[in-house]
Amino acid sequence: MKLFAWLLALVYFGAVLVFAVNNAAPVPLRLTSTLSLGEVPLVVVVLVCFVLGIALGLAAMVPTVFRLKREVARLARTPRPPSAQEAAERLGDRLASAARNAGAVGEWDGEDAARR
Repeated sequence: MKLFAWLLALVYFGAVLVFAVNNAAPVPLRLTSTLSLGEVPLVVVVLVCFVLGIALGLAAMVPTVFRLKREVARLARTPRPPSAQEAAERLGDRLASAARNAGAVGEWDGEDAARR
């Protein structure tokens, strides 16, 4: 799997390198009608736009990530409800205890019952 990831990264790097070499022509960069940076290589413009897009996307995700982390911490602090199996076992133990207290049944000894 790591080999596949390295090969994929190598192919991606090669594609970016070919793109950079083919788009090295300078282009005029006008930020506003009065502000201009002159001639800038096209690949620099594309790279800056790509990095700004990543930065803005990550910034947009920050509130959601923090909200989810708070929710995970809150859920980790609260005790989980018993499963249906645990609840049934607890109910069975309470019913058996109530029956013994009422004198309806005696103690059950599993070893004696298995030998008979």
